[in-house]
Amino acid sequence: MDPLTHVATGVICSQLVPAPSRWWAALAGAIFAVLPDVDYFFIFWDRLAFIRYHRGFTHSLVALVLFALLGALAGRLLGGPRWFKPLFVIGLVVLASHLFLDLATSYGTQLLNPLSRQRFSLDWIFIIDPYFTAILLAGAIIALAMPRWGSRLGACCLGAASLYLLTCALYHHQALNLAQRVLRASHPEIQTVAALPQPFSCRRWHLIASGPQDIRQTFVQLPYKAIFGLGDRGKAVQTVAAPPDQACLSPATPYQDPGHLTVQTWTPASAGRAPSTPEARRILAGFLEFSRFPLLCRVQDQAGDQLLEWRDLRFAIPGRSIPFVLQLRLDPQGRLRHWLIGSRG
Repeated sequence: MDPLTHVATGVICSQLVPAPSRWWAALAGAIFAVLPDVDYFFIFWDRLAFIRYHRGFTHSLVALVLFALLGALAGRLLGGPRWFKPLFVIGLVVLASHLFLDLATSYGTQLLNPLSRQRFSLDWIFIIDPYFTAILLAGAIIALAMPRWGSRLGACCLGAASLYLLTCALYHHQALNLAQRVLRASHPEIQTVAALPQPFSCRRWHLIASGPQDIRQTFVQLPYKAIFGLGDRGKAVQTVAAPPDQACLSPATPYQDPGHLTVQTWTPASAGRAPSTPEARRILAGFLEFSRFPLLCRVQDQAGDQLLEWRDLRFAIPGRSIPFVLQLRLDPQGRLRHWLIGSRG
């Protein structure tokens, strides 16, 4: 989730724990809320380090306890023994909320790091959700502005945000069932199926599936009542091949009714030169480890060199550029001349 959502959650949680000073507790809650995202600064090193380490160790269960303990010790040093227990509890609660909110998105969080680099994600909510953030921000402001009733009202807002997240989870369940029905039913070779959240609505979903030969995707907007089930919807499906001249752009089609879906099929480009240097293989391996739905989109000759381009279709939004794209430029011997990870339309 975005930093504002984390800070608002941290402030509300800090007001639910008895502490010597509610204002210092709120400051501690805000600091704990953004502390795991210190790994974001890897982006200033290079993009490969960012995708490899962001939501890594600092977002793990081990780091949760470690950060809470360090914060409590710092509070004891600065404010005396009375601050140790409140800060330790605030740290545990706020850091746990940070991990859970990140887990609810599709980016992937390495909860078991350093024992495992596996990324976990629930795919319930888009990484920026203004409705969810507004509920929590209102709760944080109320909690600080009303000394007597603020903590209770803040807790009510926290409950309302939890209810909203539960609603997203229920819609996700129905979207995933639809994805299984539409994308896998007639294609048993499909290996991975997902329903990924889209911005500005908990009813909009990106349905995607990958198999050994291709990747299939469609964008759907569920009706409000779909939270209780979709019935037999999803039978009227049209499958089309992605136009080669779109260079793997997300289709600019509107979100469709689940009863009339157009499924787009992406076929990988013909394999180009294999990277021959350890550095090139390391870069490609790092990108593929991060990606959930990687696709080799382009193989292009450029003055004797060869440009290879991969995209992670997990982050597709209709009509928008995909934020995680890897380009490798190899010479005729497969040696790396240039590489880039970034956004490209």
